[in-house]
Amino acid sequence: MPIILQHCFGTPGSGGPATALERMLKSSGRSYPVLWQDRPAGGVSLSLLRDFVRRIREVDPDLIHIRGLGNEGFHAAVAARRAGVRKVLVSIHGTQRDLVAPASRLRSAVVAGILEPVTLRLADHIVTVCDFAAERDFLRPHRRKLLAPVPNGVPLPTVDPETRQRIRSELGIDPERMTLISVSRLSVEKGVGDLAQALATLPPSARPLDVIILGDGPDRPGLKEKFSRQSGITAHFTGFRKNVGDYLQAADLFVFPSWHENLSNALLEAMSFSLPVLATAVGGNVEVLRKGGGVLVPAQNPEAMMAALLPLLASAERRAALGAEARRVIEAQYSIDRMINGWEQTYDAILAGKPA
Repeated sequence: MPIILQHCFGTPGSGGPATALERMLKSSGRSYPVLWQDRPAGGVSLSLLRDFVRRIREVDPDLIHIRGLGNEGFHAAVAARRAGVRKVLVSIHGTQRDLVAPASRLRSAVVAGILEPVTLRLADHIVTVCDFAAERDFLRPHRRKLLAPVPNGVPLPTVDPETRQRIRSELGIDPERMTLISVSRLSVEKGVGDLAQALATLPPSARPLDVIILGDGPDRPGLKEKFSRQSGITAHFTGFRKNVGDYLQAADLFVFPSWHENLSNALLEAMSFSLPVLATAVGGNVEVLRKGGGVLVPAQNPEAMMAALLPLLASAERRAALGAEARRVIEAQYSIDRMINGWEQTYDAILAGKPA
């Protein structure tokens, strides 16, 4: 049986790629060794490269699946080549070039301009998680390496009315109050500031309402201040939570105002709980919601967001219909089984020398 080594930055449940890998490890009928990288590289790290080479040689895989570009993907790809791995697959879940306000512009430029292109050159094959990502300009020199996208998959949960009541009680939300939820890192490119602007212009007839802001990040203080000035709108900043599904069940509408996306687990998870969606028309959001389940608006446009939000707030029937559509889309297109089948068919094709 061929040995397929999985590489991922983070720890189980710590981010999109790590969550997808954890779900695959739990649900697949196959066994995969994993090369977890639980600390940042901190620049180009020779000690990390040596550690990776040693660990890869111990496994001696036929194929390594490197999840992600950036600094971490670079180290794994270089180490895989040094260790003599026969096939190197890189999957793309994001790119440094999308960060609007990186912590270090110089580091970001180095990663996007040097390390990411090197990682792509070292790969034998490249897979994206959505069609949008496969068409991006920075992948143009590597078109011959691209295989069919493999979308993320999420569990199909059972909605529990008692969980909804419990979370609302914990947050102090009235059982009948209209409640929105947004799940993301609190940084400028995630667009939560646009949501605050949109809600500030809602007419009195659309108030009061509550907003659950689940996540953390550098913009949290400024966002809290923006929401605190709005009459009739109560924002609940929960910080990072592992039990995201509990909070999704407490809401009536999922709002996803990001400026850019590939294929977001947060979006898919909200839809799996039969939540209707209002999202920006960027990246994988468009691919998903064209199948049903939500409404798309232009990114960085609070006025358009407010205009699309009003009819959703006013009609429980419309929300219920979109929520039912959302669940059907996940069941048909974005289940964990479908994700696992996609990856395993990709692995088999690569190892057989017949990639699709």
